[in-house]
Amino acid sequence: MAQYIFQRQVDEAGLGAFFEIDSAATSSEEIGNGVYPPAVKILNAHGIRNTLHRARRMSAEDYRHFDLIMVMDRMNLRNARLMTGNDPEGKVGMLLGDEEIDDPWYTGDFAGVYSQLERGCRALLNETAFFYGFCSKANNTDMKVFEVYSRLFGAWCRQTCAPRMQNGWTALNRTLGQCSVTSFLVQDILGGRVLGTVLPDGNTHCFNEIDGKIYDLTSMQIEKSGQKCNYEEGTVQDRGKHFAKPEKLQRYLLLKERYEREDR
Repeated sequence: MAQYIFQRQVDEAGLGAFFEIDSAATSSEEIGNGVYPPAVKILNAHGIRNTLHRARRMSAEDYRHFDLIMVMDRMNLRNARLMTGNDPEGKVGMLLGDEEIDDPWYTGDFAGVYSQLERGCRALLNETAFFYGFCSKANNTDMKVFEVYSRLFGAWCRQTCAPRMQNGWTALNRTLGQCSVTSFLVQDILGGRVLGTVLPDGNTHCFNEIDGKIYDLTSMQIEKSGQKCNYEEGTVQDRGKHFAKPEKLQRYLLLKERYEREDR
């Protein structure tokens, strides 16, 4: 159900070309079976009709291939971590955070579960596809920036994160500690200027100005920290000063290498 709900939300946002969405089980009881008829009924009631999925078990290749793996409850969270060697890349999480999604096979409440899934998928879409400066009524520049963002989504990793933040980095908070190396890479690809502003915690946050519009591809880390970024007070950042730090230059080069390997 989550696969189809999320796919529709992505398609409605005009971003279908940038996502690959699938679903799989952490157990083997239903392998090969189609979507459970009451689930098909509730999906159909919401206008989702192409429900041809056949159950399969999650594989090691899934873990290598996908950027995120979202599960519905703690049992599947435990199973998924066991199946992936304790999730070394931090890709696995619950769709609704600490809130479990009820299994309607037991409860029979498919309408209630649909509502939970719709809410969780909407939050996931916001976290994975919307950043400061991008909107659903995107212009040509917006879509160019989003194409770069979609490739960066697979390129960001713990090693490209600022050292002081690496312990807190996960695939569910993948823009953490990535602002300066990301901003200069985006400048190399799309032009414009790299700007920076001082956050309440005293650190400088970098972002881009492209065709006269502000974009912050790492704005999710700001939202998750609860801080506010004043984009009106951005000052031009000097590449030489940033990359005078060898570790930052190495992170930039790694991010660039990983970005160029991405095939989306």
